[in-house]
Amino acid sequence: MFGFFKRNKDKEDPLSDLRTVSRWMGNLPAGDIYSAQEQVVQSLIQFNHAKLPMSKERLAVLMHLDEQARDMQYSLCSQYLRNPRMSKVIESRLWTAIHAFYWELTRGYHAFLMDFVSNPGGSRIQATVPLIAARAIRGFADIFKWRYFRYEKIDERLWLRQHNLYRIAEFDGFQGSKFKLYANEAQASSCEVEYLHALLLSPLGAGSLTPRQLEMVDHWLDNWSHLLSLDNLHDPARHHFSVDTARGQGLRRVGEENDPTCRFISTEKLLEHLEVVKRSLKTGATAASLGLGEEFRLPDGYDLLEFVSGEWSAVSERDRRRAPRNQEQSRWEVIRDLANICLRIQADSELASGSSVREGLSPEEILDIKLYGFVTERTKSALHQRTLSTGRHDAYERWRLGVVRRITRVDQEWRKIGVEFISDRPRLAHIDPEAMASMSYSVDDAGLLPSGQSATVLLVPIGDAELILMESAKYAHGKTYRLQHDGDTAHIRLDTVRDKGDGWLLSTYSVVG
Repeated sequence: MFGFFKRNKDKEDPLSDLRTVSRWMGNLPAGDIYSAQEQVVQSLIQFNHAKLPMSKERLAVLMHLDEQARDMQYSLCSQYLRNPRMSKVIESRLWTAIHAFYWELTRGYHAFLMDFVSNPGGSRIQATVPLIAARAIRGFADIFKWRYFRYEKIDERLWLRQHNLYRIAEFDGFQGSKFKLYANEAQASSCEVEYLHALLLSPLGAGSLTPRQLEMVDHWLDNWSHLLSLDNLHDPARHHFSVDTARGQGLRRVGEENDPTCRFISTEKLLEHLEVVKRSLKTGATAASLGLGEEFRLPDGYDLLEFVSGEWSAVSERDRRRAPRNQEQSRWEVIRDLANICLRIQADSELASGSSVREGLSPEEILDIKLYGFVTERTKSALHQRTLSTGRHDAYERWRLGVVRRITRVDQEWRKIGVEFISDRPRLAHIDPEAMASMSYSVDDAGLLPSGQSATVLLVPIGDAELILMESAKYAHGKTYRLQHDGDTAHIRLDTVRDKGDGWLLSTYSVVG
């Protein structure tokens, strides 16, 4: 599946027996985890393509390699999650290496289980089946999670394999048997716990969360899965979610289905625990004492708790939606990131006022040079067309401001994006702290963003109110600022945050003085 990893058929198979694999693992490059893990994946590919008998000895080799390579895999995962600003090339190489390890390892475990199912009486691995089934279920969950990081929709066939693994555990009656999947883990697990873990993460993989947020929720579920239950019979008072093990999909809200292949999930105890955690945070309890992990930070962590509570609650998404969902088919030019949006609005404003006389470079050309090193033909054409326009236009008339709420990768070229439109006609403005209002300040080379603590913001009309959209780092509740827009000046105080995302927030404000 991954051509990035190439098999070398000329070399001796390092996974031929336990002694060989142990010696080979000890000789991997200790100072280069990426290269070492690449060699592990190459060997796993060779192992899976060997088409040798599914013997007890070969299973022992696979399990040993899994156990010995875990620390390297976790280190690569940590590098990926701690560096969200890495280049696209590095991100792609790291993601491919991590995903390939989970894929090949899970593929190996799955092959042994399918061989056991085809001949259970003649198998010598029966005593190990519960363990490898649980590891395989976790392996598919890891594959799903890393595909969520890239906004990919999970293939139906993968979900069907996951469901089939759990049904094997049910059929043999070991779905609830508790044991440690790996010797260094703090707590025991089971096939049912691992399966529920994967199911509860599935509604969060629709593009609403960042990889670091998904990883944090994944860590929470390590500690909270025991608060869930999976039942064969539907109880309307308790079960608000279900999964049809005969269909290639994850968790769904309960409808009218009641087929024998359906399993029903109660999240009641989990939601009660979440409420306790949120109350404890408000009373000053530490995140560590509540099992929320080292990455948890307030206030964003509390917002994440609120979000997952909504996703796992009895109230459906349709009932929680603030506005009806409408599908629009038209051509849009989409500009993302607050700084880029402000640059384009300023360019429109200059064209509308007639102040853009083509002295030097336009903000759009400066942006192109910063991004690509040259001015693109698209920018040249757009500027030319606007220059030819005879009439003046409202600089803000063409703008609609929205927040991307969901992303789904349809294939390599296409994405389905759910956007919540916040407002039409956002207006460009500048704010600087009141204490610095009398001081001079310089302007950067784009002619837009003041230096120091000054900031470019957008004034956003929502209903009868007007809010400020700004960088999160510039916000200070209750602080007084000088606001400048369209030649006017006012003194304002920032009040309540209404909405926020990665690096931005939407705040109310009041005029003072």
